[in-house]
This record gives sequence, C-alpha cells and structure tokens, in this order.
Amino acid sequence: MKWAIRDLLNPVVTRSMLYGSDPFDIEYILKQVDAIDAMSGKKIQSVWVGEWNEKIAHYTELRDKAEAEGNRISARAYAKMISECHYACFMVNIQDLEHKTVIYNGLVESYKKYISLCDNKVEYIEIDTGFGKLPAYIHFPDDGTKGSYSVAITYSGIGSCKEELEMLAAPLNERGIAVITPDMPGAGGALIYNNVKCGGAQLEAAIDAIYKFIDGRSDLDSDRIANFGLCMGGGYAFRATVKNPKVKCCVSLFPLFMHLAEQNSIPVWMKKGKWSSYQIADNYLESMKAIEEGNINADFLMVHSDDDNWMTPEATDKLFDKATGFKQRIKITEKPSYASEETIMHAMPVGEQYHWVKHIAADFIAARLNGRK
Repeated sequence: MKWAIRDLLNPVVTRSMLYGSDPFDIEYILKQVDAIDAMSGKKIQSVWVGEWNEKIAHYTELRDKAEAEGNRISARAYAKMISECHYACFMVNIQDLEHKTVIYNGLVESYKKYISLCDNKVEYIEIDTGFGKLPAYIHFPDDGTKGSYSVAITYSGIGSCKEELEMLAAPLNERGIAVITPDMPGAGGALIYNNVKCGGAQLEAAIDAIYKFIDGRSDLDSDRIANFGLCMGGGYAFRATVKNPKVKCCVSLFPLFMHLAEQNSIPVWMKKGKWSSYQIADNYLESMKAIEEGNINADFLMVHSDDDNWMTPEATDKLFDKATGFKQRIKITEKPSYASEETIMHAMPVGEQYHWVKHIAADFIAARLNGRK
C-alpha cells in the first residue's frame, strides 16, 4: 500500500522536481505520507499540503532574515524555494475550487516576491484575447534596457501556469533572449481570475493576441520570434508557428493534441471532477482539432518518446510530417523513473530528461534568433 500511494503521487513529484523542489524535501514529505494510518485521498492531500506549508514557513523566516541583513542572493534563493513549495501544493488534484484558488494565490504572491529579488527584469503584463485577459511575464535576459530583444513565447497546457514556465525561460535568458510566459486558456490566472477556459477558439484568439502584443512593443523584435512548448504547449507552439510565417523556429517537447490522445490512458481524475471540468470550454475535444491545422516552414525541433502513452507514435509522426522545412527530432529512450504502468503520464519521459534536453532546445532557438549558441 505504501508504494501504491507513492505511485499515485508520482506525477506530482515529477513536476515538483522539474520546477525545482528539493528532492530531500520531497522525500521527507513522502515519508510523512507513508506514515498515514488510514489512507484516503483527502488525508493524503491534507498531509502533502500541510507539510509543504511547514516548509514555506521555515523558508519564509530564512528569506526575511536574509533580506533584513542585506543578503540578497540568499533572500532570492529562499524566495525561490518558497515558490517551489507553493507549486508542489498547486500540483495536487484538489477538487475544491476555493481551496485550489487559495493555493494558487500563494504561488502567485510568492513568485512575485521571488522575481522582485532577481537581477534581470521580469515584467508582469496582461494580454487581451477577446475571451478575457492572459496574465503573463516577460523575462528579460538583463535589465531590459538593451534595445530590441529577440523573443521566445513559451506555452504549456491546462493544469499549468506561467510561474511553471520559468523552467523554459531560464535557459533562453542565459542566451540573451527575452521570453514571454503566458497563462494560456485553461491555465493559471487566465482561468482562475479571468475565466478563460481551454478550447480551440480561445487558443486561436490567445495566439493572435500574443503576436499583436509583441508587434506593439518596441523592445521586442517581431522579426525574431521563436515558439517553445511542452506537452499541450508543444501543440500550441506548432499551431502558433503555422499562424505566423515570420516565426524563425519552433521547439516542441512531447507535443500533445488532446483530440488525438489515447483517452483510455488518461487518468480518470484528469477527465472528471470539478477542477477538470472547470478548466475546459464547451465542446472541448472537438474544438481542439483546430490547433492541428496547417503546416510549418520554420525550423522545427521535436522531442518525443515511445513511452508516451497518450500520443501514439503514429500521431507523433503525423505532426513531424507537417513540418516542411528543416526539422530534427530527438527520441528519449530512457524509461521514466517516477512512474508505474498505472500512473505513467504523457510527459514524464521527456520531463525527467529536461535537465539536458533544455540546452539542446535553447541552443537550437538561440542559433536561429541571435545567430549564435
């Protein structure tokens, strides 16, 4: 039973570690979960969230002390830890929408504190789509005063948030690229604060609005754009590149088109329940067919795995064939570590290998936007 419970938490653990949660903190909290006498979903959630809140309190004390003493580097590090703890709480499949909102509020506020301590400029923006506004950040590689920056747009799917997308932005910032990290429809603040659901029409409008926003900014170069997405965001990145022929390149990590996904492989808790239903628009799966339309001529990098249990190899090949220009694919062969046959999730194989894949992806984009790696 103990290992079965850990298996159920594997998707949460994987994403928490990807975002940067300390593996020793995670192991400590998993042991507290193991110690539960009478297991239930609510009890597991209560212990998981409660233990992370203890970590938040500890790291907040350390952050405030470091900041008061003028130790900015330490304060920033502790602030990032606090954000990672809130994110671990947000990943749990809590069906109580009010509780989910409270948890997300904590992530939003802790992340704002973290970026206020960063050396580079991170600007909060809102992008109007017609369906509602997308909260987003622009991560500049420096103080944001150095002219017109090449820009990458990062995308992730429902269940995600702009705060999570920092893991895509960071390696691009290191290579001199500004990065826009939006809450896409059905994700983060776009959903929770502005009621922008995930659906084909909403996504089409979001993509158009992001490009319009870039066109209106003198500090972002609309002639040097890349699209970079993970999971559902990998599909969004592909569609966004179709819609703008000027885009220089597209990187798609484990692209997912939900209408092509093996529905029987998707856990029930991701398809049913208050939180799952809250994220999606009416006629969701049918409307999502729109993002598969078109071909791209821009340079294309796709990372995938045969251990993807949602997108079949045939579906992945179909997407790759729709790229008609220069294209490259990387196949992940390592088996997922944080998974069992019952709990393996679509993006785990690539997610667990992101620590080295990200440099290939970032170099691919930098070479095309800035002419260097």
